[in-house]
Formats: sequence, C-alpha cells, structure tokens
Amino acid sequence: MLIRDASARVRQQVPDLPDPPPDTAPGVICTAVLRALASPPDGNTSETVGGHSRTAAHAGGGLYFTEDELDLLRPPVLSPRAAFTIWTV
Repeated sequence: MLIRDASARVRQQVPDLPDPPPDTAPGVICTAVLRALASPPDGNTSETVGGHSRTAAHAGGGLYFTEDELDLLRPPVLSPRAAFTIWTV
C-alpha cells in the first residue's frame, strides 16, 4: 500500500514525470517507503525508554519526499539555446 501511495504522490508532485520513469525512481520510492515505516506509528517525533532515546527524521512522519529526491525524478533542465555574437577587432 505504501509503494502505491508513494507512486501516486510522485505523479502528483512531479507532473512532468517521463514515461518510462527515470532509473532513479525505484530507489526514491523505496527510500520514502522505508522512511515511512521507520516513523513512529503514533505520530510522536521522539521517544525515550530508559537510557535510549530516538528521534524521528521528519516531524510530520509518514510518507514524504525530500526536494533532492524529487529532483532525481524531474526531467533535466536543458540550457536554453540562443543565437550568439562574435566580436571582432
């Protein structure tokens, strides 16, 4: 279910996702799913048991993508091609 949700979110957050998606897509999806699975299910951002404490990586928890991850899915931005001038002396 998380993989399906992550895939849907990618399509929503990267509307110009190429078809087929880039080779980085499975890694980005898996990273987001693993991060969601590691988040505390009750929404706590931190917990302490005895001498051990744990802090969630993202205050919101759940399924999300970082900007760097989304950049791996976006088509490359090509530099504009324009006419140029050659100055002579």
